[in-house]
Amino acid sequence: MAWQMAPGTGYCEIGGELVFLDLARDKYFSLKGEDRVAFERLRAGVPNDSEAISRLIRTGLLAEGSGEAALNPASVEIPIHDLAASDASFSLRMALASATALQWARRSLQPHRLAETIKTLRISKRRIGVPATEAAAADIASRFAASRWLMPVPPRCLVDALALDRILLSRGLAVSLVFGVLLHPFRAHCWLQTNERVLTGSAAEARSFKPILVVE
Repeated sequence: MAWQMAPGTGYCEIGGELVFLDLARDKYFSLKGEDRVAFERLRAGVPNDSEAISRLIRTGLLAEGSGEAALNPASVEIPIHDLAASDASFSLRMALASATALQWARRSLQPHRLAETIKTLRISKRRIGVPATEAAAADIASRFAASRWLMPVPPRCLVDALALDRILLSRGLAVSLVFGVLLHPFRAHCWLQTNERVLTGSAAEARSFKPILVVE
């Protein structure tokens, strides 16, 4: 039987630990002891029928798949550039679109809605099928940033990333939504990016985090 990460889950190896994100349960956690050993054996393709694997399956972390096992950690190249040098001007049309998208993003963070929201975004990106052009994505992201200060919604990395992602998708532009983590102390961050630019927040901040889930 081939196993893969369940939808809405991802993991990374950081500081010698395996850290997981489960959007359906809105939690980050690490695997230790027998559970980590069992997972390591599973991703190495070693036959494994331990109680630890049974526990992992019961949590919903793993899902049955076809073909070869797909248990690779999250991976994406984080750009060194962002929108800091952008000089986009205020746009009333973008301000209205931003207000609507930000309210939608806030609702999406309600309990048990985030995983479904991310699933819908992933489906939309795959339907588009091709990455957004750098110029088009940067232009819209810059105009979003120029309008953002007017919005009464407090800045928050995930809210802003979701809102801009929705605006971009409404224009047929697919970019990567990245979740990242730091340890000691634990911190989580989220941003949008193309191959060349970080579109929300700064590239320097994004590059200090280890990607744990990439939605594209």
